[in-house]
Amino acid sequence: MVSYLDRYVREIRGPSDMIELFSKVKAAKRHIVFTLRTWFNFYEALGYEKAQLDILRNALPKTQCGRDLIPNEQRIVDSLRKLSKAPLKYQALYHVLLDSGLRLVEACELINSFLDAEATNGFFRCEVSMFRGEKQAYYGHFTEYTLSLVKQVKDRLNPTTASSYYRKRGYVLAKYLRKYAFDKMIELEVPESVADFIEGRVPKRIGAKHYLALARQSSKFYPRYATYVEGLRQQA
Repeated sequence: MVSYLDRYVREIRGPSDMIELFSKVKAAKRHIVFTLRTWFNFYEALGYEKAQLDILRNALPKTQCGRDLIPNEQRIVDSLRKLSKAPLKYQALYHVLLDSGLRLVEACELINSFLDAEATNGFFRCEVSMFRGEKQAYYGHFTEYTLSLVKQVKDRLNPTTASSYYRKRGYVLAKYLRKYAFDKMIELEVPESVADFIEGRVPKRIGAKHYLALARQSSKFYPRYATYVEGLRQQA
């Protein structure tokens, strides 16, 4: 990453400098985007102004990584239309995945161990508290419609079986729903750190003050995405 910075970056004062930088890039654009995003995260950790860094992050061009493409809205709607024919547990799981952006294994655990959900600013969230190495999810965020489905699930969910069910029937898969949810949240001007928090993409060691701040901010910003998802269901 340092070699990319040395080669391509001179001075970045605003979005216009980002545009000029990428106008000269002929190859390795994806690697440079990743490098700059990591660089901005590093400066945020050092205490630099987050609002200014977010302006630069939003100016980064979107890139495609191999076959891991972000699905378009129509593919999501098409998958939602198929759900009416799916077993209840797979309907509930799919809506949790779309609402929350959680990983498949975390969404299954949320439903399997579900007891109750906290009502917050027009949506609901449920503590997951599932730790897998450096990956964790504090909460699953979801809409009232999804909560009503989760409460009805009686059968235990298995991530491998669920993944196979969606794959064989041509649904947008869980990892792409996760990418789609994150991309849409950013488009709806949810701060990147908050979108990361909602999807459980948070450092394992995080201060209590920072954690509480992210929880408050997720309560403020998640309704933007929840409203969008409800609109998708109406299209289906």
